[in-house]
Amino acid sequence: MKRCTKINTGVVLGLIALICIGVIVTHKVYTPTVKRDFSEIRKSGRLRVVTDKSSLGFKLYDDKIEGFNYELAKAFANSMGLELEIIPENNLDSALNGIKENKYDLLAMNIPNTAETKKELALTIPILSGRQVLVQQEIIDTTNLKAIRSHYLLTNDSICIPVRSPFRQRLENLSDELADTIRIVEMPDKSTEDLVQLVSAGKIKYTICDELQAKSLKRTFTNIDVSVPVGFTQQFSWGVNPEAGQLRDSLNAFLHDFLMSNDYWKIYRKYY
Repeated sequence: MKRCTKINTGVVLGLIALICIGVIVTHKVYTPTVKRDFSEIRKSGRLRVVTDKSSLGFKLYDDKIEGFNYELAKAFANSMGLELEIIPENNLDSALNGIKENKYDLLAMNIPNTAETKKELALTIPILSGRQVLVQQEIIDTTNLKAIRSHYLLTNDSICIPVRSPFRQRLENLSDELADTIRIVEMPDKSTEDLVQLVSAGKIKYTICDELQAKSLKRTFTNIDVSVPVGFTQQFSWGVNPEAGQLRDSLNAFLHDFLMSNDYWKIYRKYY
């Protein structure tokens, strides 16, 4: 009985902490609406943000929430006098469908600015930029075991990525450039951070990550190698429903000023 009391007390304290910082975390699935642009969001008083469960998206640590994209979204919501609702989601397909169906207002993940992503989302101004890199375990080269140092060594091997990852397009292009096959394995309900952890643990050989996130994760997973680029420098943004022009304009106006502020650089240095 004592153990149950401690667990319940911890849950209550956690909920109180979330309420105190003005954040709602939910897995609720909303009924699709015809349209939910910024005017409808302001009337509701709540901004519904979907992001991945990771140190850069959203993570709950005891009585506090952390995450690069969470903190930026929170700053935007506060500036507009909105309550922030976070929906954690590692499945990009589910997140994209939720945006299209107006279940969620904002997809706060590091989405690369590509022709493909622009077909599905209205992207904000760039928030970050960087290359994509191969993540593998650090290896001291021996006769029998060598680290990947050149792209052609990836042919006929497998690289794991999250389901519907925007990295898939780059890997397909790389496979074409090499005129050989790179097997792409999509891992359901896994974030990029989850896959980096699996590489570190030796459970998978390779994954792909954007360079800034990779260097940040290397501080935690010290045995990974992130030195091999697999793409050119890209810009990363957030995304909203293509019909939510007011929301994108409001986000762009906020980001234009916030990205040059001391508050932004405090958040940036915390995670990168």
